[in-house]
Amino acid sequence: MENIRHFFGIDLSMSSIQTFSKKDNGIVLYPYEDVVISVSEVHICPFCGKIVQEFKCDCKPFTKAFEKLQNSYGDNNHEYRFHRSDFDFPISLSKSISEFKVKTLTKKEVLNLGLDLWDDATRHSDSLMDRSYLVTPATLEGENLFLLCKDLTSKSVYRFELLNFEYSDKPVYLGIRKSRTIPGRDPLKIGGYRIEYYWKNFKKFEDWNEVCKALKKI
Repeated sequence: MENIRHFFGIDLSMSSIQTFSKKDNGIVLYPYEDVVISVSEVHICPFCGKIVQEFKCDCKPFTKAFEKLQNSYGDNNHEYRFHRSDFDFPISLSKSISEFKVKTLTKKEVLNLGLDLWDDATRHSDSLMDRSYLVTPATLEGENLFLLCKDLTSKSVYRFELLNFEYSDKPVYLGIRKSRTIPGRDPLKIGGYRIEYYWKNFKKFEDWNEVCKALKKI
């Protein structure tokens, strides 16, 4: 991961077809059936260690290295920018609860996790079934994803583990924002045009880590 950190937001979803029975028959997270995982990348400056905003850091080493990189691609006016594809949308993955390994934690195991365990948890409630849960953001350890859930009815705490979680960090581009005039569909209509903005790219990096390697090498 090096200069990329990840935040895994968690949401719960249920079947579009619900019954009126409040009996869970021992089903964990009843009546929810799926865990929706939203992945966000947080990018770290390879020089000062701060979180960068829009692929740019204001520290001097980063600024100097970025200018050298721009120059290497013929951008002596330093107009090129790092950016994502316009079609690069946030990643959300839906996983059935049955795909997770679930363990019920003992009271001692819960206490060992700390008093601030639920500070960042989100509450999920279903008024029809009168069930509520607290769910923490997920963490990635190696290739496995973990999250915790508390049943506010039974007070049971569960540890969910998703094995071999697959996620690829997104590519980053170096380019310049440009515009062009697009004529309207009716050639006889005066003023029937629009301005379209697009990126002209000069380099594609596999991910933010590859960008950081290029900046430190330049």
